[in-house]
Amino acid sequence: MASRKKAYEDLETAEKIKAKEKKIKKLFHGLPPEKAQFSDTLCYQFAVTTVTLERLVEEINQGELIENFEQGAQKFRRENPALKSYNTTIKSFTALVKSLLDLLPDTSQKQAGEALLDFAAKPRARP
Repeated sequence: MASRKKAYEDLETAEKIKAKEKKIKKLFHGLPPEKAQFSDTLCYQFAVTTVTLERLVEEINQGELIENFEQGAQKFRRENPALKSYNTTIKSFTALVKSLLDLLPDTSQKQAGEALLDFAAKPRARP
């Protein structure tokens, strides 16, 4: 009996990271060994960051940007904590993209940059 491949949305977080890492490493397969050691680590961090951003976007989209918050007798409105985390993570994502692109020869940078952004920003189909 052939096993069916799980849909990306049905994968566990670790499986999503592994799938993203495998795809992104294909863009950097031809690097010299002295750069490849850095690209492997950066590709893993890129995959983790991308999956984290997906999770944060999902949480932000399910909730409110500004929420009511109570702590003891205090009641106030605050920014959704997931939004704060997203803003911090997107900065890390941007730095990772730059670091990855800097590993490539100049001729490959534009093409790889577009592929990285397409890879991370590809909208998923909604039911």
